[in-house]
Amino acid sequence: MTSSSRRPIPTIDRISDLPDSILSHILSFLPTKQASATSILSKRWKFVWHSILTLNFDQNKDTFKNCFHFEEFIYFTISSLRENSIRSFTFKCSGDSNFNQRFYNQILKFVMRGVESLEFDMSARSRIIKLPSNILNMKTLRVLKLANIKLGDFDQVDFPLVKTLHLDRISFISTNYIEKFLLGFPILENLCSQSSVSKKSPVPMEDVNALPNLLKVRICDLNIPMDLVCKAKFLDIEKIKISWTRLPMFYNLTYMKFSVHDAFCGNRCTCCMLLGILPYLPKLQHFIIQEYYVAETNNCRNFWKHPPTVPECLSSQLKTCCIKRHRHRGIKYLVEFVKYIMQHSEVLETMTIRSSSLEKDRMLRELSSLKRGSKKCKLLFN
Repeated sequence: MTSSSRRPIPTIDRISDLPDSILSHILSFLPTKQASATSILSKRWKFVWHSILTLNFDQNKDTFKNCFHFEEFIYFTISSLRENSIRSFTFKCSGDSNFNQRFYNQILKFVMRGVESLEFDMSARSRIIKLPSNILNMKTLRVLKLANIKLGDFDQVDFPLVKTLHLDRISFISTNYIEKFLLGFPILENLCSQSSVSKKSPVPMEDVNALPNLLKVRICDLNIPMDLVCKAKFLDIEKIKISWTRLPMFYNLTYMKFSVHDAFCGNRCTCCMLLGILPYLPKLQHFIIQEYYVAETNNCRNFWKHPPTVPECLSSQLKTCCIKRHRHRGIKYLVEFVKYIMQHSEVLETMTIRSSSLEKDRMLRELSSLKRGSKKCKLLFN
């Protein structure tokens, strides 16, 4: 049979034959501008995007001639979908946007009905905006992510279903307002916070109630009372002081990552500080220490000192310890710290050190023949 006599293979548009519910679900994974653009494909697709329940406006990624066209598209979308109960709403604007507070209030009001996930990211803007107080009582919300936002005076915060909360450069009036805000999330499980306050007002430790359901916490500030997060199982702490005068007991904590900055160690040895917090972590199994800042001067003025008693986590819990080095001083304190951990950890499996080759040679000489508390313990260098 010649090629000219072959029958043409019919082209079948199987995607267009799918039900509207499936098509709108597929479109929900696209930026809203791309989803709306499918309306020009054919008559079949003209109104499919009107059924989407997920809106994603990102001025940095979407192509608009200017800020006015971006604003115009948002109003057009809101008008087209005004009958929808939006489940997920993401809004990110670029640094050159000049929206006023009234505009933000309008678009946030639109998503008040039934929204479950809200991400409002103003991080590209130099001028901070104020979050409307009525947003603080969204009963259906489950995920809340805010960036570069100011929270003014508020009376009540009520997010009964939120399990994930991300706060990036959030400005509070005072420390008391941070506690007041977080206590409005009774079943919170995942917290990531970098916040600031315009007026310092320390909260008495005994007056702070712990969030009962916390699993993962990452904090880049010391404005959050430690008693508030002491029931977490995974804790990642960065760029904050470790010279607390008092810590609560972290009875559930099994994983901790600590990023150390010399500027926050005061006049004490960093390794002494790290050992000082271990008694408060009785169930700790995995300990990661990140030393990432090269200081110009050495703040370690006190000599190495062993704790009076061996922390409980070393005698029965700690399985892995990893130290990531990014500086070339204070090695004698590091060696003493590693020695102490290896000698007193009875179930330790790996001690990992990521450092320079020069430091590796010195530490190998001092640590290779060290008597270890755990027969399973392996000393690793990366």
